[in-house]
Amino acid sequence: MISRLLIAILVLFMAACTSQEAADFKEGQKLVDQGRYKDGLINFERVVKRNSGSEYTVEAAREAARIAFFEVKDYDKAIYFHQFLVLNSPDQKERIESQKQIAAIYFNNLQHYQKSIIEFAKLQQMHLSDYEAALTKVNIARAQYYLNNFFQAESEIDDLLKLRSDENVRFNALILKGNILVAKKDFIKAADLFKGLMTNYPVKAKQENIALTLAVCYEENLDFKSAIAVLETLRDTYNPPEYIELRIKRLQERQRNAPGAKGFRK
Repeated sequence: MISRLLIAILVLFMAACTSQEAADFKEGQKLVDQGRYKDGLINFERVVKRNSGSEYTVEAAREAARIAFFEVKDYDKAIYFHQFLVLNSPDQKERIESQKQIAAIYFNNLQHYQKSIIEFAKLQQMHLSDYEAALTKVNIARAQYYLNNFFQAESEIDDLLKLRSDENVRFNALILKGNILVAKKDFIKAADLFKGLMTNYPVKAKQENIALTLAVCYEENLDFKSAIAVLETLRDTYNPPEYIELRIKRLQERQRNAPGAKGFRK
């Protein structure tokens, strides 16, 4: 008799919880439809924190993550709701996507690169496609680069370049490696890398203004003649052309004042 009574009480309690969650969820939707995003977010958060496992819980987290990121710009809240989805969503693709969003928010929106590395590392443990795995590795390398951890960043890129990967990812990885070499002041290796990009990816290299970066590498190593030669190739295509003219004149002036600069110093 007592057991039946307890079961009845539990059923009534669960029904009451579900009813309250439904009310909070629907009120949240109503507020969002009215453009009252912060108020709607509060209602969705109530559902999520109750976490009863009802049909409304994951849907509330999904809506809350979207609103927190796009409408309210509360990135910490967006991370919180995406973390909930990583742990509770029954959809594997959604769990992976939420983990991507967590790492991306730390990287792009909060510029908290150390935390982004941790979150990208968690993403690596999930079932990713080859493309996603390679892209994640590039993102880790980029975060390490921004933290001035050049050895770790270059190591990540070198590991990636040993593998077969999407050409766009590979191109971006090579640009990042070039930038790492520039940061390390290894201008000779950086110049060789950027020349290779211009040869192997002419269209992409032009879009990314790789020639300008190559000219900087030559200039930094006092090879003014080579820097000017590279800039000369941009005279008819770069916009605005005045910028190239000014760069060339400045380099010619530096060349005149440094007669001993005859190329890369070994």
